[in-house]
Amino acid sequence: MKAGTASAILVAVVVAGAGAVAVHVKAHPDPSPWLMCRPYQHVTTASSAGVRYVVRNDNYGHERECILDRAGRPGFVVVSSDARASHAEPVAYPDIFVGCSWGVCSPRSGLPMRVGRVRSLVTSWSTRLRAGGQWSAGYDIWFDRTRSVSGQSRGAELMIWLNARGLGPNQWPVLDVDHQSWHLAHWITSHQGRRWTYLQFRLARSAASVRDLEVRPFIMAAEHAGLIRPGWWLVAVEAGFEIWRGGAGLRTTGFSVRVRP
Repeated sequence: MKAGTASAILVAVVVAGAGAVAVHVKAHPDPSPWLMCRPYQHVTTASSAGVRYVVRNDNYGHERECILDRAGRPGFVVVSSDARASHAEPVAYPDIFVGCSWGVCSPRSGLPMRVGRVRSLVTSWSTRLRAGGQWSAGYDIWFDRTRSVSGQSRGAELMIWLNARGLGPNQWPVLDVDHQSWHLAHWITSHQGRRWTYLQFRLARSAASVRDLEVRPFIMAAEHAGLIRPGWWLVAVEAGFEIWRGGAGLRTTGFSVRVRP
């Protein structure tokens, strides 16, 4: 979830390489699709490799939104959305994730893990972005200062945007990470009295998917800038759609994460 921002700061570095109590909903026992229309409703799903993920209707703006789980496969589709935000913050982030978020944990993920122990974090994500309105498609990767599995993380929120609609041109500094060009910005944000660093890497040339993206160089860039500490904990790797308005039709068709110490 996104919260109010304060004291926006831009940073350029050169390197080589949401908040509410979740409602627990048990995984559906049969292979039929699972429709989720309640805020924070979630279901545990699986990939063909047997990895377990969580699909969640992270609808903190409480406008009506429904998402459909892909019946045991790692993905979902936004089937309806009444989002109509008139401010800078999105009102929903329907997502799929591995790790722990607000007391909901995917089974046997190995997370939280000390940042200094993470030697590789490789992820693939495929989407279909045929939707009107105003939205972004991006990863939301959370870090906490302590080994916490619930509540608001207080370390850093690292977002990796692949695509966006209706959000205007990007004037942020550009850096190279993993042989691609990214815009970068960061600021301090807060929610319910807790503060953390928000970082956003935005792909200079938009894409609908990534395959075997190594996230470690992004973490190293943040460490180089003093924005993430090796002693902190990697808590969750999420992929989804920040929605300001509309968004019906946004779809995740595949998702995988491999974290290796």
